[in-house]
Amino acid sequence: MNEEPTRRDVLGYGARGAGLLVLGSTAFYLTKKAHAKGVWVIDPAKCINIRLGTTGIDQFCDKCATTCVIPLSAVRAVNDFSKCGRCCICPAYFDVASDIGRDGLPVRKLCPRDAITREAIGDVDPDDPLNNFYEYTIDKTKCNGCGKCVMACKEPAGLGSIRLEIRYDLCTDCNRCAISTACPEDALARITRDLAPGGKAVESSH
Repeated sequence: MNEEPTRRDVLGYGARGAGLLVLGSTAFYLTKKAHAKGVWVIDPAKCINIRLGTTGIDQFCDKCATTCVIPLSAVRAVNDFSKCGRCCICPAYFDVASDIGRDGLPVRKLCPRDAITREAIGDVDPDDPLNNFYEYTIDKTKCNGCGKCVMACKEPAGLGSIRLEIRYDLCTDCNRCAISTACPEDALARITRDLAPGGKAVESSH
């Protein structure tokens, strides 16, 4: 025999529903919080290697490469192809202070880890090497973020297409970053960002 629910039953259902709602909201909040993460970023206006006004390979700072807690620093150089001039003689690729070979190009490369490769774009003119264009790619497995290429790519010699970035998939997210402590310009800052499903950091909206 079916009985109509009493007032006590209705109140009980309501209390249980409210409890589930609170639990669901708490779970959502904790999940969202788990995806919100404080990450370290490099301020290009402060970094010696990136900011304008400092030039010369003897002035570059290698703290990102030498003070990170992991063997190969989480900092990497990145080339923004939209800004790159695709020059035949790239000051970030070649050591322009080295001797000139028979082909009219410097004989030495700038990167101490040979982390930059170049690939010709279009047809190559063997009779005039300076008339060729190249795409420069940085090998993230070799680069340690020393900053030499970044310094050399700055104006007036370069176009500023190469910058330093912290790779969040490599960073151990130290509460006290060893690089930030050692940075002479206080160029590293910790900000709150949301991590997308793929682990990519995006700006937080809250």
